[in-house]
Amino acid sequence: MESGMFNHFIQTFIDAQTAAWRHYAAIAATEKRLFGDATGPAVRVPGAAQIEAELRLVYETLALRIIEKARDRFAVGRARPTVSRSELYRRAGFDIDRSLATGEVPDFDLLWTMLEAQLGNIGAPAGER
Repeated sequence: MESGMFNHFIQTFIDAQTAAWRHYAAIAATEKRLFGDATGPAVRVPGAAQIEAELRLVYETLALRIIEKARDRFAVGRARPTVSRSELYRRAGFDIDRSLATGEVPDFDLLWTMLEAQLGNIGAPAGER
């Protein structure tokens, strides 16, 4: 999976998360029609906080995996380059909290592009950097 694919991956996840919520809501409505409100529901529809928490976890995990993939790709021998996550995020304008607050999806492809630019010349012979 390379640049161009990360944003597609996360959008596919968001689409699946949305579809799952719709299915849970539909089956919860069916349960309510069948059994009423007398007992606690067997099917619990995830609330906004649960959905956001899951999305945050996926965003954070995907970003870390992208960084680790770049560190592996641009390693010189066994030496993997160091990446300052906070500096990388700042340069890429990558802010998970802001993205969640505004309902926008962080640009994971830009994160990868920034890593390629930062790490791509590590280990290149002098004069080829």
